[in-house]
Amino acid sequence: MSFNLIIIKQSPYQGRQSHEILEAIMSLALFDIDHRVVFFEQGISWLFAQQAPADQKSLEKQLSALPLYGSEQLYYCQEHHLDLFPDQQPLPSVQPVSAEELALWCRQAQHVEVF
Repeated sequence: MSFNLIIIKQSPYQGRQSHEILEAIMSLALFDIDHRVVFFEQGISWLFAQQAPADQKSLEKQLSALPLYGSEQLYYCQEHHLDLFPDQQPLPSVQPVSAEELALWCRQAQHVEVF
C-alpha cells in the first residue's frame, strides 16, 4: 500500500499559503496519487464551520469540494481535537484518527509532507 500523507499543522488563513496547500492536495487527487490528509494540532481549526475571513475566500467551501476532486480521505487527530478545541465540532466530512494510527501511517507512507 503506497500513499502520500499530508499533515496540516498550521492555522488557516496564513496569507495565501492555506489556499496553496489546498491546491497541492487537489493536484494529488487530479493525478490519481493515493493520499491521506490529516489536520493536526492548530491545523484542526481549518475544520470549523462558518469561519468568515476578512480578505480571503472561506476554506470551508474549498474543503467541502475536495471529494469532488477525488480527495476523500480527510482526517483530524482525535486527541488534538479533544485537547485544543473540545467545544468545536469539525466538519462532518472529516473523520477522526487516533495519534497511534497516525504514527503508523507516518511509517507506512511513501512520502510525508507537513505544512
